[in-house]
Amino acid sequence: MRGEQLKALAEVTAAEACFLVAAWWMQAARPEGYGWYSKSFMILLGFLGILAHGRPGSYGLKPRSWRFSAKWTAMTVSLFALAYLVALLGAAIAGMHMSLKPVELLEYILWYYVFVGFSEELFFRGYVQSRLNEVFTRRYRSFLWVRFEWTQGTLVTAVFLFGLPHLLVWINPFMGVFRVTGVALAVAASAVFMGLVLGVLREKTGCILLSTALHGSMTFTTFSLSKVIGATALGGVAAAAAVFAFLALLERILSDPLH
Repeated sequence: MRGEQLKALAEVTAAEACFLVAAWWMQAARPEGYGWYSKSFMILLGFLGILAHGRPGSYGLKPRSWRFSAKWTAMTVSLFALAYLVALLGAAIAGMHMSLKPVELLEYILWYYVFVGFSEELFFRGYVQSRLNEVFTRRYRSFLWVRFEWTQGTLVTAVFLFGLPHLLVWINPFMGVFRVTGVALAVAASAVFMGLVLGVLREKTGCILLSTALHGSMTFTTFSLSKVIGATALGGVAAAAAVFAFLALLERILSDPLH
């Protein structure tokens, strides 16, 4: 089994390294808009990794229950939409300047839900986590305060393949950029935690639909709201409030029957 674990780790690490090198090069060669290209490449890598194993349904592309996934996906998006609207209302009451153009809003939705949320969930929860759970099979009996069985591969993915690599956002050897700040460490730590939450949701539902909705909603609320209002902290507060509300529902989600 250890040999199979090393083989799987080598496979997914090589795929992630391929993405990182390509993203660094794209950022150095074409700084403006490189994110669209790098995330498109991540989507391609995710699909290639999934298709290479010939079981797309078991690699996060087919929910165990469409009804369950659709219900909680709609609930999640609604939760963040409410937080978004409350923040906008608060900003309006406070007399803050807001810039909300329909075209820009659509671009934000496309970017944060598809090119951030979907791309990362497809690659990390669809391909990487599914691959590692085939060989890291130890089971844990609870997650946070909820009794729910989940798999060691999810832990390995969240910590070593998803969370800690967020530090590399502040590094680009092609541009001579190497800076790891307190903010970078805080982002990586939060990414580890949310990577676990997203991974457990993937295990519960069997697919990446709900995790994509949560991932996309968090980033959309945090960053687009900050741009619309021009107050970075307000976007973070609204997203944090919605995340805490979501976590309050976590026990219901994980214990809710799949039907």
